[in-house]
Amino acid sequence: GLCRKKVISLDKQKVGFRMKEKRKEKKWTQVDIAAMAGISTNYYASLEQGRNSPSLEVIQRIAKALDVSLLYLLNDRIDDMESRVETETIRLKNLFKNIPKNQLDVAEGLIIQAARLRILLDDNWKDILENGEYEKFSQSENQVPYDRKRPIVENYDNRDKTYQSIINQLTELLPQPSKDRKSKLLGR
Repeated sequence: GLCRKKVISLDKQKVGFRMKEKRKEKKWTQVDIAAMAGISTNYYASLEQGRNSPSLEVIQRIAKALDVSLLYLLNDRIDDMESRVETETIRLKNLFKNIPKNQLDVAEGLIIQAARLRILLDDNWKDILENGEYEKFSQSENQVPYDRKRPIVENYDNRDKTYQSIINQLTELLPQPSKDRKSKLLGR
């Protein structure tokens, strides 16, 4: 198609740096990613070094190989999170679209809060999967390090509780089916 050759205006250095950072974090080689993205290793290396501007198609394949969103490579993590929050907000608004008009103000705030928590939870979860629940910790140099739960695990649990309670509050704002309608449905 026509959009194939479309080169997006991007900060080549920044994108290359992000690609490299993500790749190293995953402990992959340039050869690995190039193969997954279906491009030559030389071309991939030139992108990481910020010497070339990739087409949108190539950047999408690289993002997929690195398991990040396209936005993550193109923009800052902030933008990436914002866009994920926005997507989640839309999803929640659809789920709770039957909340009565007079409750919408309350619901709006709760939905945004829930969306933000959900994205943080997803990120925390990935971190816990990648880096484990425990870390070696010692109070001082001459103390034998012991395993302790990483603070992020407690954060995750607390955020999860908050998220659940917000979802419950939202659910309570939904119109409750009236008793008579229910009994008709049950054929009683």
